[in-house]
Amino acid sequence: MIYEILGLACMGAMLQNFTYWQLLLETFKIDIKPFNCTLCWTFWITVIPNIINYGAQGLLYSFVEAVAAELIDRQLQKL
Repeated sequence: MIYEILGLACMGAMLQNFTYWQLLLETFKIDIKPFNCTLCWTFWITVIPNIINYGAQGLLYSFVEAVAAELIDRQLQKL
């Protein structure tokens, strides 16, 4: 369970730093929230799978994953 949460958080953080993702946002002129925000985007890409897998508790897991992704992203920005 903890590995799934950390894995999805890492995925959300890494996606925001992926060059092709940034180019896609600029190309389609969608460089706005929730697409360019690590916290927002991680929440929205994890909420539906988590609710399907874990029911209402999946919503809480999405919050945890989003916050973890934001913390991971801040640490990556320091590098």
